[in-house]
Amino acid sequence: MKKVLALLIVSGTVVLTGCGGGGNSSANGNADVAVPPVVVAPPPPPALAAYVGTWTPACNDSFRQRLVVALKNDGSGALEISTYDETFSTADCSGPVQFTETTSEKITATPDGAGNIQLKLTADSPATDIRIDKVVSSLPAHSIQITGPAVTTVMVDGKPRWRITDGSGDTTDIPDTGIQQAVSGNGGFYLRGNELFTVMQKDGAYVLDMHYVKQ
Repeated sequence: MKKVLALLIVSGTVVLTGCGGGGNSSANGNADVAVPPVVVAPPPPPALAAYVGTWTPACNDSFRQRLVVALKNDGSGALEISTYDETFSTADCSGPVQFTETTSEKITATPDGAGNIQLKLTADSPATDIRIDKVVSSLPAHSIQITGPAVTTVMVDGKPRWRITDGSGDTTDIPDTGIQQAVSGNGGFYLRGNELFTVMQKDGAYVLDMHYVKQ
């Protein structure tokens, strides 16, 4: 499984009325004073807010990953990412989902500035200069779950396994490996229209990881 305001306007009018009079002027000649509205500019959106949404890559022989990205609600500007590795009943991913692999914890992507890099956005294209939002991604200790209509849980040699039964009746067993170690790494995001490109740092350079389209 591969490891991505409201505008506040405060306004008011304060009317100062002189002694002994009404209307627009008082007995001593002072006119009412209207205070202009006070507009409070909203804070800028978090640097990673543009990546919030649901993203999917192209179907890969009945397999496709779905990425759900949200801002963490702690005000840090970090992203919270859930991944769903979905296997379909058809090779073009048009049929029902047979089973889904998920993790018990979400990935956190913490903003780490921005930078210009050269990247090949497709395998057959030349490298181009792009500006990415850098992140530090981390996944705490977690377990993996496999669920869906094609899945049953069995014990083999005293150890739990998920048994996947395909449309022809053939089965595949996947061991339940329990708690996995925490992992982290450096990467980044690049947005082109409704396309999301994720990159990861490898041997001191950034390389393309995944290409998604917004749903």
